[in-house]
Amino acid sequence: MDEPDRRARRVPGVRLVGLVAALGLLVAVLALPSVDAAFSATRGTLASSFATDRLQPPAGLTVTQTCTYAPIVLQGSPSSAKVSPLELSPPTGTLAGDVLVAQVAYYGTSTVPAPSGWTRVVLPDTSGGVVTSAVYWKVAVPGEPVASFTRPDTTTGDMVGGIVGYRGVSGSSPIAAVGGATGSGDTATSSPTVSTTATGAVVVHLLTRSGTVRPPALGGTSQLWTNNSDSESVTASHESFAGPGAVPQRTSTTSGSTTAWIAQTVVLRPALQQVGASLSWTASPSSWADGYRLERSAGGTVQSTRSVTPVVATTTTEGALSNGVTYTFRLWTYRSTWVSDVVSTPLTTSC
Repeated sequence: MDEPDRRARRVPGVRLVGLVAALGLLVAVLALPSVDAAFSATRGTLASSFATDRLQPPAGLTVTQTCTYAPIVLQGSPSSAKVSPLELSPPTGTLAGDVLVAQVAYYGTSTVPAPSGWTRVVLPDTSGGVVTSAVYWKVAVPGEPVASFTRPDTTTGDMVGGIVGYRGVSGSSPIAAVGGATGSGDTATSSPTVSTTATGAVVVHLLTRSGTVRPPALGGTSQLWTNNSDSESVTASHESFAGPGAVPQRTSTTSGSTTAWIAQTVVLRPALQQVGASLSWTASPSSWADGYRLERSAGGTVQSTRSVTPVVATTTTEGALSNGVTYTFRLWTYRSTWVSDVVSTPLTTSC
């Protein structure tokens, strides 16, 4: 008798379910991105983030020079009248480095040589062939001596004049501008063409007339001296001038006078105390930065590097520069050791 077949019967549905599951898994695997695609996507995200978050430099860097000058202070203004030679003493308390301006007026047109150390100012100085007003300047030395002005041996006569001393005037280039005008009649007028680039200047006005009537100081000025000899009269005055630009024209009227006159103008330049620079820029948009680094160099040599904080800062100043030197200023944003691109600008100082 035959034995029954004891092998388990396979259910057709189970095989079908397994096949479907395998196919589904294969489709899912095929749907996954490749390793290269996944890396590319990650790399793109990092690049975008770096581009967005990298340190940005400041923009629009500009620099302008700043010039600080000494105030000009009057030290004194003695005057004298005497037959040649005319001796003029410096103001009491004169120190080495003070700048002195002297006026010497006399009859005629002869030339009076400058004493040792003095320089004659070239400007209109004679009128009508009858009167001369010579102007001189000097930087005082220790123990400044009396200045003696002597007419040539071929001429004789009296002389009149004065010396004014100032502290705070440039010793290397004291005369910023000069001018003069001549004429006759009751009204004397200073030169209308005196102009200067100096700021914080002092303008000295020297007025001379033939005759013994002392002219009033020019309008708008403060008198320094007025004096006369037997044949000439002088009046000196001064005024502050903010500058730069044209010096105001001034007048003086001597009622009823018909004599020759000379009106002279000397502009004194203040001493330079400090040259600096003022820098400005538009702040970096990288608000998370620590601030900026500022580098100053000249002639290819770095002179200083410093921080400017916080990052919202848009201005700073640099001091103690040298005049007549070309500087380069470089500015960049930083956070810890991270830095941005550099912006730079030059400056040639010319105070």
